[in-house]
Amino acid sequence: MIRLVVLCVLFAAAFGANLKYFPKPRLDGRIVGGYEVNVEDAPYQVSLQTSGHICGASVLSENFVLTAAHCTDGQSAGRLTLRVGSSYHAKDGEMVKVKRIVQHPKYNPRTVDYDFSLLELEKPLKFSEVCQPIDLPEQDQDVEDGAMLLVSGWGNTHNSQESRNKLRAAVVPKANDDSCNKAYSAYGGITARMICAGFEEGGKDACQGDSGGPLVEDGTLVGVVSWGYGCAERGYPGVYSRVASVRDWLKQEADL
Repeated sequence: MIRLVVLCVLFAAAFGANLKYFPKPRLDGRIVGGYEVNVEDAPYQVSLQTSGHICGASVLSENFVLTAAHCTDGQSAGRLTLRVGSSYHAKDGEMVKVKRIVQHPKYNPRTVDYDFSLLELEKPLKFSEVCQPIDLPEQDQDVEDGAMLLVSGWGNTHNSQESRNKLRAAVVPKANDDSCNKAYSAYGGITARMICAGFEEGGKDACQGDSGGPLVEDGTLVGVVSWGYGCAERGYPGVYSRVASVRDWLKQEADL
């Protein structure tokens, strides 16, 4: 983590006034203090893949899943597939091809704003106990500070004894927007399209999961794993794309 800060300082020194903020730090994809779950416990969770797992995604309907735009930026639909209905990213379930990428038109890779990408599938999903769509919030619906949220994915773990082969999850509290914005002030802060979650002290039960994966409150998809400093670092909650901020866009593009 220290190395990341040093590199940012050197970068700023090299470019001087041309750089207003440090580049947005990328999540390292680790789940900390989490636990193994079966896909039946999160049947909306799927694995986005090229030659292997690259990101998480969430089932919205028979024909669409939602992931992060930074997972699809520069990709072609023909290279992407989804593993659906499996607790493992490398086996079981069903592989489904992606027909079309609908990246949010306002996505900004520099600020990571509007970090959303809809994926239309080549064939409709068959719903079962291991594959179910997740509910969506209303446009601009708020999440209360301190609300406990579930995040899941196949990210690496801090503990070598904890395998990343099987789906893992953790429960984290929704962080205050102003406090999160202040914590990330050196990186330009957060926007109205972002939501933060994590324990102030970091570590225990905190996770950032896989990019593009779900952040869920009582069965409703409230966030998409997006960016943040390190993993479970004290004072740096994970930053997620706020699904409620683009509810109208989802309705327009996918009739959701």
